[in-house]
Amino acid sequence: MKANLLSCLSLLSISLLFALGLADRPAWAGAAVGQTSSATQAGASAQSKIEVESWTKPEAGWLYVLDAKPDAGGPGGRVWLVEPEAGKVMGSIRTGGNTDFALSPDGSRLYVASITQGDSSELAAIDTARGVAVQRSSVDDREVGNVLPSFSTMAVSGDGLALRILRDTPKSAEADAFLLATFDAQSGEFSQRTVHLGNCGPGRFISYPTKDQFDILCPRSNRIRLIRVDGESRELQNEDIKLPWERRVGAALAVEVPDNQEIAIVRGDGGVFKMNLVTHEFTDTVTRPVLPNRVPPAAWPSSPDGSRAYVGYNKDYAKHYDNRFYLDYGRSPNLRPNDALAGEFRVFDMLTWRKVGTIKTKMPFWSAVIANDGKMLYAMAPQKHSILVIDTVKMREVRELKVGGAPALALVAP
Repeated sequence: MKANLLSCLSLLSISLLFALGLADRPAWAGAAVGQTSSATQAGASAQSKIEVESWTKPEAGWLYVLDAKPDAGGPGGRVWLVEPEAGKVMGSIRTGGNTDFALSPDGSRLYVASITQGDSSELAAIDTARGVAVQRSSVDDREVGNVLPSFSTMAVSGDGLALRILRDTPKSAEADAFLLATFDAQSGEFSQRTVHLGNCGPGRFISYPTKDQFDILCPRSNRIRLIRVDGESRELQNEDIKLPWERRVGAALAVEVPDNQEIAIVRGDGGVFKMNLVTHEFTDTVTRPVLPNRVPPAAWPSSPDGSRAYVGYNKDYAKHYDNRFYLDYGRSPNLRPNDALAGEFRVFDMLTWRKVGTIKTKMPFWSAVIANDGKMLYAMAPQKHSILVIDTVKMREVRELKVGGAPALALVAP
């Protein structure tokens, strides 16, 4: 299932625009994202589904938790602001369906996207200090799936200047065309230019250090794309490198090794390989495939200093999942069924990719994030309405937080 958001403008946002003298500035730019008339913008506030219901200014280390199903059987989603030490909810943002989010590097803006109707999505930029939507926009054809999200398809550049959102614009019933829309964080407008990703599938950002440079993992085409653009998002480089294994084996995780010209790729079968960013050559590591175990594709974290990776393993792998974990052409973009949970973390030294430990949990989990100091790991357990708190020094679970209905993803406030 794919859907997208319509643009919305609250009365508060309109007042702010007039106060800043920006009321005549269009909220949208370019046919690539979808143009809206002034009449459409004026009536958009009634259709907005992203609403801050309660808020406390977040402190470093607090969690933004994406809850895909906060109400039993009800539509829409929610983003919770959670203080993890006490396990207390400190804020709430009501959203529409198929919610996604991204956080600016300095933590000042939380970008929330969710469906308004059809293939249209709303994008709201939330001032995290005040809990107020300071920008609202719309984007058509945002890539969404009909399963719990296990990673985000939107990201803010490391310099905080640009938010990119993955879009799926089908050429036909058999062929998709994936694009990256660019939202300028300073102007509050979308660029008229988009970056083309071909038949990438629901891709993931590997690295995004600046507005002009990013690398993408493409599961459907079984490739990595290295992309460079200019200030207007004109493509200066858009090079794709084919992964040297069958598409069904998959890539569960790709991460750039700090201070090294390499991308490390954890395959779906648990084998770890490295790709040289200069020569594009692939080499293996000491970590070999561990079938029948599998690594579900997800936002598996690495430590802040880049020394360790925490990768979730599914030890109850069932044979009938083989073609559901990782895409083949012609299949719907369901990279992962909702019951394909991980049962343990394996901890790797990211320099050698030797396993340095195993962390077992009391319940299966979906995705994870790591604290700013690297001392705590937070694993989402949506089927149990919980977040597991794991001590990375002791390598064991220390407590469980009950949060919402189905917490699927989390971000950590810097």
